[in-house]
Amino acid sequence: MKTPQHIQDLVAEMVHLHSSAQLELDPLPSGVCFLWVTIGRRNFVLEHDPKAGTGVSENFPGTPPFVGHDEAFTSLEDAVSRFKSLLREAERTEADYSPAAFVLNEKSTN
Repeated sequence: MKTPQHIQDLVAEMVHLHSSAQLELDPLPSGVCFLWVTIGRRNFVLEHDPKAGTGVSENFPGTPPFVGHDEAFTSLEDAVSRFKSLLREAERTEADYSPAAFVLNEKSTN
């Protein structure tokens, strides 16, 4: 299965522009591709099905699985454009976020 060029370009762009992002690309033999991206506390998914279109969503901790996408597109190009705008917004809003660091202190019992 060959990943569509628009998705390949999106992944390449993300590596350069969103270096703090965690991403996972899963192209399936059926032609369906999943792209999961996490920036700070925000998590996004793009699901492309060459026969059914492309869905774009932001997932939250309480989002139940398999509820459908926030937005659906017949054009992969339009879906990628929307996905990029979500990532740009997340990059701005999560710029100051860093996971809390916990330090364990051993207390003396003298």
